Amino acid sequence: MPTRTVADVPPVIDAPPPGDVRRAADALRLAAAVAVLTVTVVLATATRDFARTSQQGLLQAVTALPPGLRDALVGIVQVVAIAAPLTALWTVRTRQRWDALGRILPAAGLGVLIAWLLTDLALAGSRPGQWPDVLAGRGGLVPAGWPSMIYLAGCAAAAVAAGPWLPARGRRAVWALPMWCAILSAATASIAPLEAVAAPAIGAVAGSAILLIGGAPDDRPSARAVAAALIDCGIPVTCLTELPAAERIPGEGVRYLAETSGPALTIRVLAGDDQRRDLFRRWSRWFLLREPGDVAQTPLAATEHELLMLVAADRAGARVVEPAIAYPVAGGGALLATTPVTTTTLQNPSDALLTDVWTSVARLQEHRIAHRALRPDHVLVTPDGRTRLTAFARGQLAATARQLGSDVAELLAATAIQVGPERAVAAALAGLGPERLATVTPYLQPLALTSSTRRAVTDRDRAETRAARASERRRTLHPGGRPSLLRDLAAHVRSATDAPEQKPAPLARFTWKQALGLAGGFLVLHLILPQLSNAGAAVAALRTADWWWILAALPTTFVSQLFSTMLQSGTIPERLPFLPNYTVQFAASFLNRITPSNVGGMALNLRFLQKAGVDAGAATASVGLQTLLNGLGSVVVAVVFFAWTGRGGQVHLQLPTARELLPVLLVLSVAGVGSAMTGPGRRFLREKVWRFLRSAADAIAAIAADPAKLARCVVGGLGLPLVQMAGLALCLHAFGVGLPFVQVGAVYIGARLLANAAPTPGGLGALEAALIAGLIALGAAAGAATSAVLVYRLLSFWLNVPVGWVALGIAQRREFV
Repeated sequence: MPTRTVADVPPVIDAPPPGDVRRAADALRLAAAVAVLTVTVVLATATRDFARTSQQGLLQAVTALPPGLRDALVGIVQVVAIAAPLTALWTVRTRQRWDALGRILPAAGLGVLIAWLLTDLALAGSRPGQWPDVLAGRGGLVPAGWPSMIYLAGCAAAAVAAGPWLPARGRRAVWALPMWCAILSAATASIAPLEAVAAPAIGAVAGSAILLIGGAPDDRPSARAVAAALIDCGIPVTCLTELPAAERIPGEGVRYLAETSGPALTIRVLAGDDQRRDLFRRWSRWFLLREPGDVAQTPLAATEHELLMLVAADRAGARVVEPAIAYPVAGGGALLATTPVTTTTLQNPSDALLTDVWTSVARLQEHRIAHRALRPDHVLVTPDGRTRLTAFARGQLAATARQLGSDVAELLAATAIQVGPERAVAAALAGLGPERLATVTPYLQPLALTSSTRRAVTDRDRAETRAARASERRRTLHPGGRPSLLRDLAAHVRSATDAPEQKPAPLARFTWKQALGLAGGFLVLHLILPQLSNAGAAVAALRTADWWWILAALPTTFVSQLFSTMLQSGTIPERLPFLPNYTVQFAASFLNRITPSNVGGMALNLRFLQKAGVDAGAATASVGLQTLLNGLGSVVVAVVFFAWTGRGGQVHLQLPTARELLPVLLVLSVAGVGSAMTGPGRRFLREKVWRFLRSAADAIAAIAADPAKLARCVVGGLGLPLVQMAGLALCLHAFGVGLPFVQVGAVYIGARLLANAAPTPGGLGALEAALIAGLIALGAAAGAATSAVLVYRLLSFWLNVPVGWVALGIAQRREFV
């Protein structure tokens, strides 16, 4: 009787049963479908005439086809549209996959709902004039026009939701059916071409969203496939145990412990889903960084690369886990085997452990090997008190100075969160030496860190901010003085190494300043430059004006920012120094000149408050209160002035209709309920949304309990429109227009309400036209009214551009924003 070897005995598998997961593939599909759907809706709404004309040309081309061919294609589409859902239900029944219905039916319903809303609100208005008249007398099994876009969107959503339960070939076939039905429907003019594009996109959005909310079967290699791969590559595995999910790091695969007839091994298995998760990181780093240095790899190539990096790091003298083999796994995955040691991760380390880690990092730096994810969870501690580095999947040989500096910055920031900046810098100094440590200061910035460390640094800074706020009920803020771990680390490094202060390394591909410059340049070319002729006319009008009245109107530009400063200081519980606040208000007024709806100014004020140490929720509440109080102030002044002049009947305030608000409320409700149904969604609502709302509510309550703050809010909200009215009245006097102030105020507030609907920054063009028309209606001479309005806008709009630009530069240099 032959003797059985260990390899002949099936290995013992200790792994939990497979469950539903949230896959990166669904998130990628959702992002792509949202982009396609957004472009389609924008084309249908923003370029409605162009969309109608283009689709009209396609319809004319379709009508040139033989009628028999068109009817045959319509019949084919209708047969497929009826047979496909029935076939899908039969497949579910025969496979006994009733759990799939819990995804398919909600996805189909959500797809129908989204398609119905978009058709009613956006797509129906872009249909060509000949549609649906071209369908008269045509049809297949039923009259042409069925299946509609709404039906196709529901089918596409169901097909996407059913994908994880189908084999790869069946999944591709099911996905292709709704898409080809939409294409053939457009080719026969059964639906408009834009709707043919929107239907599959809506289906992908709905189906992917349901899969992300409810989860889908995992497509990773099973534990038995991993054991088979180990046996194939010559490792006599006797027991394979899957490590708990708590020990996994997103994007870094599943970990197993393999017991063999020889040494035990730690197995890390990568699948296609891990690479798709990494795709988000690569895209974001490519978009943000000048030199991202990321390469797309298959699971096998990634494990082979990590094996190479571990060998190179070990040869360089760094203490790393010992590599064994990289090998493919059935199903498109790959494994990396390393020799395990009884270890823990680097948590609350001693100075000796930190120094040991930095000694290994020094060896890597000397040989220009970058780890590129040098965090404490990638540092293992052995029972003898030594450390080993692991997870070199993103490692780089012949690394650049940026990659090496980012490694040091990453580990320095991550350890400083655990032990504080002073101890972290001292350990790095002992392990690296002063010369190499001094090179890290240009890389102590958020873009040099990985996303997890960046979030940890942000959470630490926010905790320090909340602690400072809780230590004193009311305190004076220091603009630009928000707690910053990275700034503290840079200061400690300079003190420990006697290094001079260095500018941050230029890592960003696009900075917010560059983006703002591009947006401003676009708006200047398309919106502001055509108005420069008015500015020239205003300068020419100054020759005939009474200069004393013009000089009297000049200070109103600076006084208006005083009221804005007062309003902002009244909407936060803390005291805010006047001069930095006043400077930022001028800078915000400059940004409002190049961004519509005051978006730039609100963003700058939010940044200013957060840099001063105000919590994100309180800062957002402050900016929102400022916008609300500005609107309420304008409404109050409008009611008073219109009632005083008896001309209120000419102004109508139009509120959003229920038809416009219903889709927004419906989407928000669905998103909230969907988030509350999942564990990650509930954690997000509890840890992010609820904390944010609570912080905002606490700030509003503190303001409401302070009479001085309330007085500043009232004076700031009412004073801003009044001082603008005063400036207009003074300019009118400069040209001999003697209208009563109450009439001037009514004209101004009415014109402002009308100009707020204009998409131009500061109501440029619309406000001038409304002011001139209103003044002429009250009896002012056309020439004098036009000259006065142009001069007024020269002072209130154009003068803010150079002054605000200088103020923005000052705020940036002094790190207020």
